[in-house]
Amino acid sequence: MTDSEGRSKNFTEVMRAFNHPIRIGILHELATGSCVVSELVTKLVVEASLLSKHLAVLREAGLVECQVEWRCRRYNLCRPEAVAAVLTALNDASNGSGM
Repeated sequence: MTDSEGRSKNFTEVMRAFNHPIRIGILHELATGSCVVSELVTKLVVEASLLSKHLAVLREAGLVECQVEWRCRRYNLCRPEAVAAVLTALNDASNGSGM
């Protein structure tokens, strides 16, 4: 795989990660600080199994990371500034004030 192909694949994974309302919700929650899975389940009102699938997409895209704390998994953003910038742009665009 060439460098260009690698960058394109990574870009595609990151854009895919922002392409679902649950994943956007996860990123919004993690933008305020790290959370354990049970907190995310409660805040987002989703089942743990569904949340797990969406967290896997975000991990694969390199947007979130996980630390195991005893019996819990704590998630936080890998690139908080980049995620915040994209979330702001998406919010602006959805409100009609962007682009």
